[in-house]
Amino acid sequence: MINIVIVDDQDLVRESLEYILNSNPDLKVVGTAQNGIDGIKIIKNLNPNVVLMDLRMPGTDGIECIKILKEERPNVAVIALTTFDDDEYIYDSIKNGARGYLLKSIKSHDLVKAVRKVATGGSIMTPEVTTKVMQLFSEMAKADYKVKDNKSILIQLQTNEKKIIKLIGCGYSNKEISKELFLSEGTIRNYISSILQKLELRDRTQIAIFAVQNGLNINDE
Repeated sequence: MINIVIVDDQDLVRESLEYILNSNPDLKVVGTAQNGIDGIKIIKNLNPNVVLMDLRMPGTDGIECIKILKEERPNVAVIALTTFDDDEYIYDSIKNGARGYLLKSIKSHDLVKAVRKVATGGSIMTPEVTTKVMQLFSEMAKADYKVKDNKSILIQLQTNEKKIIKLIGCGYSNKEISKELFLSEGTIRNYISSILQKLELRDRTQIAIFAVQNGLNINDE
């Protein structure tokens, strides 16, 4: 069972999302909140698998909540669910640890798929947002987050490490990478640790950025 908390300041949105999600036997909304402060309290108390987080709320907004959860509940997968595809919202959400960024115009069955995907370690975005993210990563590559001497670093990587970087860049979870490469999840985790060490990166998100910066495409050999 995937336990979910919804944080949104609109009653109709919370009620609609709860109805949609609870209509699936493997999903259960265990709590809702209408503002960030109450949301953080409920999430800390219930420790759900997934949180659907509105970004614009009075008081503590969704971005600040995502930041707090990344530090205090890193195992909780947060999906930013909003009506805005503004570059700043997208960048701040991902930077602070959101596993997904979806627009509220998303279809019900796609929302359900997204919840299941992030619950298993993956990430998800609507197509409109994906395009903007790629643009943002491109800008980041030109700005303060630039990997030095990329060619010499790439030479250090094993074939499977390069494949894993490409798959992470496409939003694959460890379980999905394991199936794709016919390796155990433990082996994938070991590879990721090695990748982080070799590239001097902090986390999975930076691996994804590295993939984009260096044009590591999943369709390349």
